[in-house]
Amino acid sequence: MPEPHASPVAATAPILDALEVAWTRIQVTIRLRSVGGSIDAAAGLSLVRDDAAAVMAPTHAETDGDRITLRFNVMQGPRRVPLDPGRWRLAAGEGDGAHRTPVTIADPGPLASGAAVTAEFALGRGLYGVVVTIDPIRRNLVLVVSLDPDRGIGSVADAPDGAEADPNTEGEPRDAMRRRRLRRIIRPLRGASFSLVLRIARLAARRNGRRILFTSDSRSELGGNLKLVHDRMLERGLDRDHEVLTLFKPGIATSRSLADRFRMPWLLARADTIVIDDFQPAIYRVTLSDVRIVQLWHAVGAFKTVGYSRVGKLGAPDPYGRVHKNYTHVTVSSEADVPVYAEAFGIPEDRVVATGIPRTDRFFDPAYGDRARELAREAFPEARGRTVILVAPTFRGIGAKTATYDMDRLDFPALHAVCLERDAVCIVRMHPFVRAPLRIPPPLTDRILDGQRTSIDVNDLLFAVDLLVTDYSSIVYEFSTLDRPMLFYAYDLDDYVA
Repeated sequence: MPEPHASPVAATAPILDALEVAWTRIQVTIRLRSVGGSIDAAAGLSLVRDDAAAVMAPTHAETDGDRITLRFNVMQGPRRVPLDPGRWRLAAGEGDGAHRTPVTIADPGPLASGAAVTAEFALGRGLYGVVVTIDPIRRNLVLVVSLDPDRGIGSVADAPDGAEADPNTEGEPRDAMRRRRLRRIIRPLRGASFSLVLRIARLAARRNGRRILFTSDSRSELGGNLKLVHDRMLERGLDRDHEVLTLFKPGIATSRSLADRFRMPWLLARADTIVIDDFQPAIYRVTLSDVRIVQLWHAVGAFKTVGYSRVGKLGAPDPYGRVHKNYTHVTVSSEADVPVYAEAFGIPEDRVVATGIPRTDRFFDPAYGDRARELAREAFPEARGRTVILVAPTFRGIGAKTATYDMDRLDFPALHAVCLERDAVCIVRMHPFVRAPLRIPPPLTDRILDGQRTSIDVNDLLFAVDLLVTDYSSIVYEFSTLDRPMLFYAYDLDDYVA
């Protein structure tokens, strides 16, 4: 093995003690103490590859006197892809790797006597491993990165929280196998043709700096955060100075019309600002540096891992891919959510802005609440004068195409008995991804109601709900603003976590 690259340096690196090394999902947090005084962690502490050809700044750095905390997202190294295999040393200085010098660790603390803190992630390209340890000769803190192509989980799709298909295909019908293979062939061809049309449209389109495109692949019309931001723009008269465009599709699994297959790249090529609120594959092909892509994201809070936070689990997006990574702005509900959403979307934390979530404003408007409550009672007249229970679980599966819920887990006769005892009605509202119809036995439909029978927004429905029964859905955040009780029916917690 060649000797590590020894770089000439212009400054002396600080001497540090190692206090703690800990992994949280795909990020490693390293806590240090400066020997002999305080230090500004923003003054150039970074990881430098041993050949000095690459430098990775901390995902987050902060100091408190002589204490330093560094956090590195190993899936978001240079070029926003996983750190290259090899040895990465903690170094100080500025400029490229040749002008930084490795930090000396005086007291290795938790890494004493050759100890190491290790994490492994099963990727489509193989088993990705990171070992944090101390070089016993040079006394540097080192991240040793490896990639074993003979181990992993097989290829994963460059898609939201999902692999293209379940790899467990033993016993799969021959026709289904052919269709799956055909999709694998067609998918890159469709992507290539879209990119070609987009490039042609960029050459032909004239952008004026004033076009704003509101678009979604998950709804057929303006709704949610998109509608609230759009309508507020119109209220403020911003449409007088900006050209507001829209393009929608009923669902992520719904094919785009032939006309929209050409209209979509044309609108993307002309837009100066693109506003979305969900996963949208076409958007990730937009690479113009002067186009703003604003992700309003439809869910509130950080209740469960999504996106790149799930790297290493079956169905996670490929960390070498482009999904989510071109957002220029992401809005979240609070400062605490900034690092969580940056990790999930694979973007720098300074692109995530704590603005609050537009669609939660309604919960702090008493007049709006009164109107929404009345609309809910009109949609479900059986609920008037009764206790209202809402059962609203999230889906199981990998993405919209495989979304399911085990309906047998709902004991309708028992729910009906509770409703009779408490003079209540129970509204069952499945996640929009779940397409299977809700089959409520006819004798029980006087108290158990299908929540899909109305198009009323689920957040408006919450105003009329006395008790929420859910599991891992982010609906808990909206409902918590009403200060009403919740029950969590998490019958498959271990499986869901896995």
